[in-house]
Amino acid sequence: MNPTNKKKSRPILWAAIAVVAVLWAGGLYVIYQVLPEKVAEGIVAQAQVRKPTTETPKDYGITGYQDVSFLTSDGVTLSGWWLPQKAPKKPLGTILLSHGVFRNRQQVLGRAVFLWNLGYQCLLFDLRGNGESGPSPVSGGVLEANDYLAAEKFLESRHEAGKPLVFFGFSLAAMSALRAAVGDSALDAVIADSPLANLKSYVSRRTIGGAFTSLPGFLGACLKDYDQLTGLTLTEKDLDLTPVVEKLDQAPVLYITGEEDDLAKSDEVRQLFDHTPAHHRRLAYIPDAGHEETFKKYPVIYEKVVTEFLTDLRNGFPKPQDETAKGEDKKPAIKN
Repeated sequence: MNPTNKKKSRPILWAAIAVVAVLWAGGLYVIYQVLPEKVAEGIVAQAQVRKPTTETPKDYGITGYQDVSFLTSDGVTLSGWWLPQKAPKKPLGTILLSHGVFRNRQQVLGRAVFLWNLGYQCLLFDLRGNGESGPSPVSGGVLEANDYLAAEKFLESRHEAGKPLVFFGFSLAAMSALRAAVGDSALDAVIADSPLANLKSYVSRRTIGGAFTSLPGFLGACLKDYDQLTGLTLTEKDLDLTPVVEKLDQAPVLYITGEEDDLAKSDEVRQLFDHTPAHHRRLAYIPDAGHEETFKKYPVIYEKVVTEFLTDLRNGFPKPQDETAKGEDKKPAIKN
């Protein structure tokens, strides 16, 4: 190369390097500063929108329900519906039931009606920060676990927490119920429908953070901004559900997952199941069902799975070899 041309090309090279460096630095700034803030702001904004309740148990023929409210240990007022069985009928048990993020108790009303018709008394309640319950930031089940414990204490104070006592939750409430079950000696079982395994599950699939969640430090940056906006002090470790379910060695657990769930994916629910040490544990797959379709799409399969679990809970679970023969931890045979 001509020495003169070589000298001329150097400034161009350095200029190109400078441009690349600026673009790289700008990209990092957007990824680690701008995007995490937007993710956090988006979650906070969604939480501010309260979905109205447009149906009640009365719309399903349950006229004897009661509007109730009770206080959590950290001072949040929760609202709910109490569905008792009519005297002299003795309830088969008591089920505490709640909903997914940014929803309200109406989301699980259909499940409660099915359970009530089956003979159970049910307490449906709005999680904190949702429906008609008091304000509180979303915490991935960390704070919301207190809501299940408060509902339990509320029924105990009324002497209406008949056995067996079951925590039943969908999505966020499933995560909350699993957390609340740890160390609760009065609890008899948990039904966890579509729980999310960790923070990444939500941020990567329901926010603009998307593909960046696999980058080192990105989720931490999102959580840091979220904590600043809400006053919480959550860490990624706090929101990991696996160490929680590893402590569930007493109460039986039924996991339910939709095969087409794009949020709480079946393989991740399966991992939670695998890490649950409880001897009596089950995992039911609902065919072709998305995240909010496990009950709606195939109610017959759903009700059969739940009914069998609750019946075995009341009667005493079969021995391990009988459970295997019975088809535990297998996909439903019915599939269209």
